[in-house]
Amino acid sequence: MLLLYSLSELGGLGAHEAGWYACLAQLLLAAMIGTALTADLLNLFVWFEVAALASYGLTGFFLERPWALEATFKMMVLTNLAGFFVFVATALLYSGHGALNLGQLQHALADNASTADLVALGLLLAGFGTKAGLMPFHGWLADAHSAAPGPVSAMFSGLMVNLGVVAIARVALDVYAVHRTALPAILLVLGPVSAIAGAALALGQDDLKRLLAYDTVSQMGVLLTAVGAGSLTAVTGFVYHLIDHALFKTLLFLCAGAIVHATGMTRLSQMGGLARHRPLATAAFLLGTASIAGVPPLNGYASLGLIHDALRSEYPAAFAAVLVAQVLTVAALGRATYLAFFRRRDDEYDPLERRRPGALIAFGVLAAGCVAFGVLPRFVVNHVAAPAAAVLLDQHAYAAAALAGSATVHVTTPEFKYFAPDELLIAVGCIVAGVLLCSWYVRRPEPRAITLLRRLHTGSVNDYAAYSIAGLIACTVVLLAGR
Repeated sequence: MLLLYSLSELGGLGAHEAGWYACLAQLLLAAMIGTALTADLLNLFVWFEVAALASYGLTGFFLERPWALEATFKMMVLTNLAGFFVFVATALLYSGHGALNLGQLQHALADNASTADLVALGLLLAGFGTKAGLMPFHGWLADAHSAAPGPVSAMFSGLMVNLGVVAIARVALDVYAVHRTALPAILLVLGPVSAIAGAALALGQDDLKRLLAYDTVSQMGVLLTAVGAGSLTAVTGFVYHLIDHALFKTLLFLCAGAIVHATGMTRLSQMGGLARHRPLATAAFLLGTASIAGVPPLNGYASLGLIHDALRSEYPAAFAAVLVAQVLTVAALGRATYLAFFRRRDDEYDPLERRRPGALIAFGVLAAGCVAFGVLPRFVVNHVAAPAAAVLLDQHAYAAAALAGSATVHVTTPEFKYFAPDELLIAVGCIVAGVLLCSWYVRRPEPRAITLLRRLHTGSVNDYAAYSIAGLIACTVVLLAGR
């Protein structure tokens, strides 16, 4: 869908430029497929680097835009730092165990993890956390998403960053004996912090694409929290929400890209009245916002419900943090919807070009996916989310499959009542609280807490690299202290 949209929306490019764009986009897709298929830690590193190379070209594709080149430079520095972390971790594990296959490493680490193994785990968490845009490793994400063309931003947010969380889940659940380390505690701190801070930063943004980028940070935090919980229900919710995020965030970024492409405007303060000029984009953005807000019967309601069920009794602090993040998300996207589409605008836009067929098809298919994955939750859980969760949670079966090529995995489906009164009450409460916060926020000066958060994001790649290294040191110290 993204390739179809891209080649349709960017049809004004010359054949040479369009060919390079398509080549880079397909290289990125190939790297993501390779990342998903490999069962070897070094290959995982290599595929992530291939994806990084393609992403640099796509971020700085329009060379005449200085901000795109600056964003590419920041992305290169920080993701190469992350690649160095992963490479050193791979070398440590290979030197200690003579293995790179994830199944072999699982056998080697089953009894006890040495100091070097825990240092390697800290390096892997920091490296893959950078790829996922988790705090405090997220410095590259907002600049890259806002500078890249709309379809590229959608590809980054809907697909590429998801692989970072998938890599963390595979390492945590399928390689390390996770509950014999302090890793769950780290995930249950990093996840909620990323969820709340990312949503708060999204609420304070004037640039539409930066707003969606910081919301991606928040959603990655929700996913990491589910991985940290580690139960069948939590990991099933993690897989379900991973798919949902690919659908609704891609739809939202395509809408943002279409608006920027048609109007040349990126800031919400410049927009207004687009509902009258762009009814299709308005409807698609509303649907994506409702999905991410957890409005039943759309897809976000079902996946968030599973994560809530897993956290409510076992991890009440993480549960509360996820709810706070959800309220902030509703407020941020509600504010964007109001300012861009429904606020009155005194002057008229210049004549806007008609939507191209590729854009119409992409909007329609992604919107239909948001609806279908919401109204058919039992099908998604039984045939997609629960089997994937079973593989992640059954270390021995995964190791057998990685080493022998096949294994039998016993799939257990978690209980999930779609219209459970407590989950409906949570969903309605978060939506109402988010709408009220949005109504309050658009009429008030920016809260001091959000101002301080934004000031930490100086735009300096040196500061962002320092945050990443500080995060690496903190994670490694906690892992070593928790032995």
